[in-house]
Amino acid sequence: MNKKIKTQIKTIIEASHQKWNLLNPQEPVLFAISGGKDSLSMLDLLYDYFDDFKCLHVSISSDSDLSFIPFVEQYSPIEVIQTQIMQEVKSSKKNPCFICSRRRNQAIFEYAQSQGIKKVFFGHNREDVTETLIMNMLYSNKISTMLPKQPLFGGKIEVVRPLYEVPELLLSNYAKDIPAIAKSCEFDGHTKREYVKMLINKIYAEHPDIDIRDNLYKSILNIDLEHLPL
Repeated sequence: MNKKIKTQIKTIIEASHQKWNLLNPQEPVLFAISGGKDSLSMLDLLYDYFDDFKCLHVSISSDSDLSFIPFVEQYSPIEVIQTQIMQEVKSSKKNPCFICSRRRNQAIFEYAQSQGIKKVFFGHNREDVTETLIMNMLYSNKISTMLPKQPLFGGKIEVVRPLYEVPELLLSNYAKDIPAIAKSCEFDGHTKREYVKMLINKIYAEHPDIDIRDNLYKSILNIDLEHLPL
């Protein structure tokens, strides 16, 4: 992996930690590993920060691609939970991404609790944060997004997103030599998130002199309450 990019990303992670107290090396953590570039990069960037950590992958079907497992095993053994989430998704009329995410998170949180682990690390990046904001505005008539640190179930579980402020492009460049699996879900290309990502990319391409992605993220931290009817 590129050392210069690694230093850039670690600097961003450290700045996020200073804002939100995300990292405690003495506390056991669970890395939620999807097999994509973000979660594998998160593991590579942070594995040596913690004294005690575990890795978990939730497989959504019997034919899921597990080719990333040897990469993870360089750092730690990984627990793989086999599910039939995809079968449930196909038989439901609800949003497929919502069902898949909910079921995978349920399995992750149950495993964390069974291991006595409170902190669960997810690899969401800066663009995931801004896309979620716009999705919630367009489809859920509310202004909200994911948090860098989010307590759940009365504080029994705490979701941590250490890559919260890391641009997706920077992560993609860092992960060029990481054997991340390609997206293989049959719903890929037809989701609300991908539609929102396409819209943002289109605006960015039409206005290359403005860092649209950076502006979107910074707007979350720069709310002008005087000009909102609250």
